[in-house]
Amino acid sequence: MDRKALLVPCGLVLGSSYLATSIPTTFALDRPLHTVATVLLLSGLAIVAYETRAAKIRRPHHRSERHVAIPLQDGNGRRPSSEEAWPPDEERPFQHHGLSPRALAVMLAALLGLLSARIAVFHAVVKDVECAGPQLTAFLPLVLALYHGFCAPNSRPLLAWSADSPPSTYLDRFVHFFLHGPTRYILPSLLLAISSFITTLRTSVLRSTYICPVSTSAASLVPKLQFFGFLVDCIVALLLYRLVDEGLSQSESVSPEPKDGTTVHGLIGFTFIASALVLGIAGIIVYSALPEHREWLFSAPREYLLGLLRLSLMIPLTMLCFLISARMYGIMGAVLIAAFSFAYIGVLRALAVDVSYSFPPKSTTGVSLCLTLLTIALVLQLVADAIDSGQNRPKMPVRLGRNQTVTVVAVLVFFSIGVGVYRYQRPVPGHPISKLIATANEQHEQWAFQAYQSKSLAQAVIRYQERYSRDPPPHFDKWYEFATNRDTIVIDDYDNIEEDIIPFSSLKPAELRKRTAEILVRNEDLGGIRIRDGKAVIFGNSREEQKWMLDGIVRMIGKFVEFIPDMDLAFNLNDEPRVAVPYQQYQAARMHHLHYPEHTAADGTIDFRLDRASTWTEDAGSPRAFDQAGRKPSFQTYGSIACSPETRARKERRWDTRAFCSACSAPHSMGAFVANWTLSASPCHQPDLANLHGFHLSPAGLSGTHVLVPVFSQSRAPGYADIRYPSPWNYLDKLKYEFGEKFPDHNFAQKDNVLFWRGETTEGFSTSGSWKGMLRQRFVHLMNNETSRQPIFLPTGSKNGRLEYVMERPEQIKDLLETKVDARFVNDVARCEGQDCMDQKLEFWFGKDINFLDHWRYRYLFDTDGPGFSGRFIPFLQSNSVVFKAALFREWYEGRLIAWKHFVPVDLRLHDLFSSLAYFGGYNLRDKRKRTMEPKDKEAEAIARQGKVWTEKVLRKEDMEIYMFRLLLEWGRLTDDRRKDVGFRMDTKGHKGKETENKGGT
Repeated sequence: MDRKALLVPCGLVLGSSYLATSIPTTFALDRPLHTVATVLLLSGLAIVAYETRAAKIRRPHHRSERHVAIPLQDGNGRRPSSEEAWPPDEERPFQHHGLSPRALAVMLAALLGLLSARIAVFHAVVKDVECAGPQLTAFLPLVLALYHGFCAPNSRPLLAWSADSPPSTYLDRFVHFFLHGPTRYILPSLLLAISSFITTLRTSVLRSTYICPVSTSAASLVPKLQFFGFLVDCIVALLLYRLVDEGLSQSESVSPEPKDGTTVHGLIGFTFIASALVLGIAGIIVYSALPEHREWLFSAPREYLLGLLRLSLMIPLTMLCFLISARMYGIMGAVLIAAFSFAYIGVLRALAVDVSYSFPPKSTTGVSLCLTLLTIALVLQLVADAIDSGQNRPKMPVRLGRNQTVTVVAVLVFFSIGVGVYRYQRPVPGHPISKLIATANEQHEQWAFQAYQSKSLAQAVIRYQERYSRDPPPHFDKWYEFATNRDTIVIDDYDNIEEDIIPFSSLKPAELRKRTAEILVRNEDLGGIRIRDGKAVIFGNSREEQKWMLDGIVRMIGKFVEFIPDMDLAFNLNDEPRVAVPYQQYQAARMHHLHYPEHTAADGTIDFRLDRASTWTEDAGSPRAFDQAGRKPSFQTYGSIACSPETRARKERRWDTRAFCSACSAPHSMGAFVANWTLSASPCHQPDLANLHGFHLSPAGLSGTHVLVPVFSQSRAPGYADIRYPSPWNYLDKLKYEFGEKFPDHNFAQKDNVLFWRGETTEGFSTSGSWKGMLRQRFVHLMNNETSRQPIFLPTGSKNGRLEYVMERPEQIKDLLETKVDARFVNDVARCEGQDCMDQKLEFWFGKDINFLDHWRYRYLFDTDGPGFSGRFIPFLQSNSVVFKAALFREWYEGRLIAWKHFVPVDLRLHDLFSSLAYFGGYNLRDKRKRTMEPKDKEAEAIARQGKVWTEKVLRKEDMEIYMFRLLLEWGRLTDDRRKDVGFRMDTKGHKGKETENKGGT
């Protein structure tokens, strides 16, 4: 065996495996036409360059005199008869009589046209990939195998008088058909196609809730385009087979090559180049005719360029490995090497999906059978390869012997069986929600205990020092008195403040003041509040309709402003957060945060600088502008840039919006259910969030920056660095919980057993079909429109207490759920343009607005984000209803509320919603003979009661004031020039330390 010859087929295996693994998550398909044009161009150039070099090497060989050694006897001890050709066709040079120049030109022209048509179909399918069905590409090797066996020029039958003629019995004919000659590839290709296609069907059962609209033509057109594309693929594959075969025959022929040195393979390369040029010309036309697309055409992000670079290197190299392998093993041999590589990657990835509490639902047995079937196909191919001695075999420098074949077969069979047994998933005992509720109760008790350990000012100071490794800020005693007078039960845990401000401690006080002034110079939806001599006033150029927010902040601050040092504050007047700092800069800011020196009681309390007002200036020099990032995708440019480059969000692009990403939800889930509410909104392990929320898809008013500037916002998405503060919307009771005779709030058991939601399409600005991925639209569509099958966690039907996920139609699920669903949009379509407005009008039913107090009629209230945080969440919690919440944004009270204790969390993908409703409300109580789940009314009522009671303890207006008071004291210290020294200290007797005047300086 020539070991060097193994490098090329190994390269083909590695290249095919890499493409099978990387294409589902490549950034390169963000711009499919750009990518296809580049890959075709580079592939064509690579083929032309290789063929040019190979032709130069072959020419001296062709020009030299050829001698053929005729042995006296063959390997079986016999002389060749006069009726047999010697040496065999594949071992001797021959005078090549192939395609005529005209036929060759016609085939190349057809290839060029078909490639252009296939690219157009590919672009149309990728554009609406959420409506696509299973791929049929697994059947391409079978198409080629049939052509190779019956139609290819080299598939002529053996001579009737040959000693190798097939025996006459039916069994021998059957064996000969499938294991000998050109037809030996048909059975392995058939089994490979069946295995791969079934694997595709099994893995595509669970689909995302990304909307395939029935109101447009995409739902019916895309599957038809897929089938048409497969037909084009078949024709292209057959053309390439014929051309590659012609090129191989040409390279082995003793006839002279064309004078210009152009080979058939080289002409294939030129055809690829011509296809790329056709796309380039189309791009030039678009550039000239549509000026609005010019910036997009040439503003490729870094992630796309890296993805394009990888494919541009790997695809041409894989093509070259294929051409060389075709010379060594024949075209079908090379095709099956690549096909088996793709197929094994597909089935192994399906088996490798981690399952938690039976989620995601997958038929391990079915996929294992696919692996076994695929292994049988490979075994048949290896056996046929080992025993075949037909005259049409290409010369193979690498070939497995019989012992090696047996070893490989045994390894593959045992591997298939072992993987199937290892990955088998049984139904699980007990329901994950029961465990999550128990865990939430423990977490709540722990949080409540540590948040209110201090029973005196002295204890609060000690706890503060232990928790944050520094002394409390000046006026901490005033804050403590303010908090205790308002009966707060949260004294010690203000970790949210610490998390928000710690990056800013890496900047000097003067720099913080300077950056505040810079961002307030321009009127960019920022409002300024100036605190001087114990009074807060509004300044800046905020719009009149935004003044209510600033008035609310001033009103909140007014309760304690006399203790706040002089400062200027920049408040974000938009719903969306503003500050997203790249990972390296953000981590550097956190690592180099301010370390405070240890002080003793003898140092006394050092107050804020007396002349602070003079340090805040309106003369900021050059104003700092924000980038207008609204109405376009923001996940890569803002949403995920704070993640490590090694995280999935930075390395993967989930362009196939129909596919459910179980690996994305697994880190924060127990089965299908959210187990870590905080982590569930993090973008770093969830690249698919780019397509599942309006803020990432197309925010309405995102005006952001990548510089660490001090902007105070009502909420922020994970990955942003805005400083959170209590929202004026809640503080001013823009939506207030109240009830009366007309709108009573009955006990939980007396309410309608309905999950209720009303809202508008305000989550993002819909353009270019982005509404199909927005959370609100997906929720309403899932609850009302016919969609793909959804998972629901139900008992197995036996009385063993085990449960499993089953896939059912949403209509059937909603019919059997005891809790009904009422979710509608109200008013007209909002925040959209062009065709997106009409598409949503046709897809959804829009009702009339309702009185907010009507919500109290229902047991279950669904709450989700708008363009920012939800202003309805706190009033919902104050009611006697259970709140189901799906949200990306996090507010100032993050951590105070515990998921499964005070509300029911819902994953942003919504795949857990039906299972949660079945758990609390019950399922199929009418027919006990089928899958039935008894309702957990007591658990649901407990969550409603606990959420209401706890909200009235920790989310009051008084709690907002207490939080804001402490936040501004901390910010006052950060912006003080002597921040390392200022602080509140107590003497050994537990009294306030001697106060030292801070006259300024450093």
